[in-house]
Amino acid sequence: MAAPTKRPTAGVRYAIERSKEPSGEDATTTIYRGFAHLPDRDWPLEVRVDEVRSSVTATLAEAEGAHVADLEKAAAALVKAAVRSAKDAGRALPWRIVRWRGA
Repeated sequence: MAAPTKRPTAGVRYAIERSKEPSGEDATTTIYRGFAHLPDRDWPLEVRVDEVRSSVTATLAEAEGAHVADLEKAAAALVKAAVRSAKDAGRALPWRIVRWRGA
């Protein structure tokens, strides 16, 4: 998935897609990959959803700075909410998740 050139003017836009290939770990882990788009850069983002443990972890590749942990935490929370909403409605996990969060 390529990073689009359109970036937000403020805040961060998370844009991720569910990976089509198996995670390699087991069938209970779903991986989302995409980007965290900030006004001045795009960081590759990977979010792992472990359905057995009900845990979601996000990792920003190549990211640096004190705010990285906050961005990862926000990405994990967004995906967790989207997954929970889909499960509660009896739907499959979303293929694509795009959310903007202001600064």
